[in-house]
Amino acid sequence: MDLIKALFDKGAWLLMLPCALILLVIDPPMALTVGQWLLVAPILAGLAVIVSRIMFPKVSIPWLVAEIKGYNVAAGILAAAFVLFVGMVFMALCLWAKA
Repeated sequence: MDLIKALFDKGAWLLMLPCALILLVIDPPMALTVGQWLLVAPILAGLAVIVSRIMFPKVSIPWLVAEIKGYNVAAGILAAAFVLFVGMVFMALCLWAKA
């Protein structure tokens, strides 16, 4: 339920809507491009998650979070490396999609 609440965060919408409206008035093709990327980004994020699950099938995020809460430094380092890996895969997919 908290994930759905995040979609309706007033602060985010107050940041995005005025800028999107100004962009729509100033440069409609760029606004269309931004809209298209908003639709493509979740697809690429999903692919990044699939790649990470293929590369690291035994990494369990809930287990890592529980270990980190127990002050396990090794689990924290592994989680940071995992997040960095997924982020780099996502960036690579975005650059590939842009080309």
